[in-house]
Amino acid sequence: QSSEVPCPSASHQAIHITETDQEMQIIEDLHAARIDKKIALPVVQTCGELTSMEIDLPEENADIPAASATSGSNLLIVIDTNIMISHLQFIMTLKTRDIPGIGRLALIIPWVVLQELDNLKKGKVLQHVRHKAVPAVQFIYTCLKNQDSKLWGQSMQLASQKIYGLSDENNDDRVLQCCLQYQSLFPQAFVILCTDDKNLCSKALVSDVKALSKADLVTSLQNLNVNSHQNCVGLQQSKTDTGSQKTKREDPSLTTPLLSIVPDLEKSLGEALSSILETEMKIAFGNLWMEVLYLKPPWTLASLLQCFKKHWMAVFGSIVPRSLLGTIECLHEHLCKGKTVDHITANILLQESKKLLHAFSSRSDYDGVLPQAFAYVTKLLQMLAEVTLSENTAGSKMEDVRLHLQTCEEGKSLSNTQLSQDKRHQEIWSVLESIWNTINLTEIFQKLDHNITTPTTAKISSFEEAFLGLQKLMAAVNNILTGIRRVLTPNSSFQDIWTLYNFLISNEVGLTYIFSFPSRERLTVGCCQLAQLEYTITQCNASVHMEAKNRGWL
Repeated sequence: QSSEVPCPSASHQAIHITETDQEMQIIEDLHAARIDKKIALPVVQTCGELTSMEIDLPEENADIPAASATSGSNLLIVIDTNIMISHLQFIMTLKTRDIPGIGRLALIIPWVVLQELDNLKKGKVLQHVRHKAVPAVQFIYTCLKNQDSKLWGQSMQLASQKIYGLSDENNDDRVLQCCLQYQSLFPQAFVILCTDDKNLCSKALVSDVKALSKADLVTSLQNLNVNSHQNCVGLQQSKTDTGSQKTKREDPSLTTPLLSIVPDLEKSLGEALSSILETEMKIAFGNLWMEVLYLKPPWTLASLLQCFKKHWMAVFGSIVPRSLLGTIECLHEHLCKGKTVDHITANILLQESKKLLHAFSSRSDYDGVLPQAFAYVTKLLQMLAEVTLSENTAGSKMEDVRLHLQTCEEGKSLSNTQLSQDKRHQEIWSVLESIWNTINLTEIFQKLDHNITTPTTAKISSFEEAFLGLQKLMAAVNNILTGIRRVLTPNSSFQDIWTLYNFLISNEVGLTYIFSFPSRERLTVGCCQLAQLEYTITQCNASVHMEAKNRGWL
């Protein structure tokens, strides 16, 4: 009898195995469809009732307050297509149930998932999945129509915003893009991607996005329910791990401003190089560019620089000077190998980054990404100069304190110490004035100001005039540099060239020879040299600014 009639537990187990097999098959089919781009659509294309709906931007959906001890942590769960197809009942339960330890929970449906579900509902692709797609579409449609506060849809406008390292032609990347956007929009909330696609989970891990399968998410929420006082410890573990890894890579001896400059450089450079890489590879290889590409997205700065090195001779070396490969290698060596970056190295990296971005600017502005990156790197250079100056000032003050304490121990009075310090400053300025009188750049300032009638053979009467002349030199270099950069832009006009030429002629600046040989390469080289000059004289001005102010020259 036992062999003829299976027991209830065995029957239930067989049904469970069958359902699991079906779920695994659906996951594999959806993954294959994404790889083969059978369900891929342009971001701006609508294809059914979900993608035809008006979806509010996340700022308008709800305001997530900061987590508190009483309300618990806020949780945003980004749902992948395979979860909506295979575990719709779980999603419905998750949306309606309050979870201890969670202050606010919301389910996020990426725009690409809405597109895929609309596509699957039509039955033109993966027909065996259509009957599961229909109720999923109906559920989401009802929630969005009723403006359910626990289910949000990513809008088309938000999905259209690109994030460096991610391709909008790859649906996995578009899901990750959604996760990263909501991490940025709601930093006070924990963002988790729920997907049964192991490949997507791996990509998420690389992109610092916590990803859980449906089974792992259930386990985490159950543990949270049992230990609600721990306030989402398990869910935020990946953020803690990531933060500790980053802390290990940082040298605590470095100053805080420098620690912010280097990551900002990495981010800005990554965004620009990502746009350049994708654009130039598409131009060179057309639809096959992803097949040829050395490392597939999502990209980190390290993988981007590796791609540039790999494709340099075939692609990039014909666009910009091949010698810039040394710049790529320099950036990779110092930014991607965990080395400590001091002020001098940071300055070199910023200068090399400017040189690289400027070289590519003669090719294109890459949808406006390049000018923004160039301007930001320039701003970082200025910030670094200010940090260096302030630290030098602080170092000088510490030296003064040390000397003061030393003299106190030796029984000397404060007045004697002050006189000694004044004498030292006088000696320093005496040397500077001597150097200035030796170099004697009167002729330079006459070129900048025709009102100076002093003969070119005479020395400048005072160091104050030298400082004022430095201000004119800075203004002139800035005007020339701005004019050349304007001429080098792809959309420059004859008026830009004429304006620059008139400025050079009117000020008798000895750079007019460049117009005898109208070469973009000559202009590019000159622009880089002028940028270095501008940085140097700005540093010089910053060094003497305080003393000039004390002397009443400003």
